[in-house]
Amino acid sequence: MIRKTRGIVLHTTRYGESSLVVHCYTEQFGRQSYMVKGVRGSKKQNRSNLFQPLFILDFEVYYRISREMQLVKEVSRSIPLNSIPYDITKSTQAIFIAEVLYRVVREEEPDPMLSHYLVNAVKYLDALADPSPDFHIVFLFQLTRYLGFYPQNNLNENNRYFDLTSGHFVPFSDDPETLLDERSSKLWSGYIRSDFQSVKTFGFNSAQRKTLLDDLVRYFRMQVEGMGEIRSLEVLHEFFHS
Repeated sequence: MIRKTRGIVLHTTRYGESSLVVHCYTEQFGRQSYMVKGVRGSKKQNRSNLFQPLFILDFEVYYRISREMQLVKEVSRSIPLNSIPYDITKSTQAIFIAEVLYRVVREEEPDPMLSHYLVNAVKYLDALADPSPDFHIVFLFQLTRYLGFYPQNNLNENNRYFDLTSGHFVPFSDDPETLLDERSSKLWSGYIRSDFQSVKTFGFNSAQRKTLLDDLVRYFRMQVEGMGEIRSLEVLHEFFHS
């Protein structure tokens, strides 16, 4: 059965001399793995540049529900990206975001709200006139809404420490290894309150972003079993914080 869907590229793996295995998040089927044949041939026929991180593509696939990897019949760009592939800041953020999504989004069921968020976030990033050093951090905070562990912003005089295990602020913990210190907790609260547009008004600096992002990735790792290492995190740090 031939089915059509739109998908966001998360990860690719070379297969044979001319093919790719493309892992993507699709509107119709959730997380999917697609075999795309003959895209790494001669320069004239090479279409592998279609499958860059966060590219939004239209897929036509030979769909079988029992098959773990679907075979692609046709693929084309769904939404052209005009700046992400060419802007070093945005492309670095895209690589990081795609890797996180590849590690944490696993459901092979459609989630229209998540799909809508991902597509609109990619479009927003691409349309930014000036790259935002906070975009990938806000993206991850917002992503937790759809993954089921959005942190509770109950910071007050009594609850001053964010607990990475429970996902909210507490006065103390039996396991202090899971607590952020008071300064980091206030920073965490600020990012919870921000969105893509308002984050720039908070005036976060490079050192704060680095601390926050390390804590945020640790939070994801505590919430998502088997998440594994985010290899692009080090590259992201070198780019933004060196």
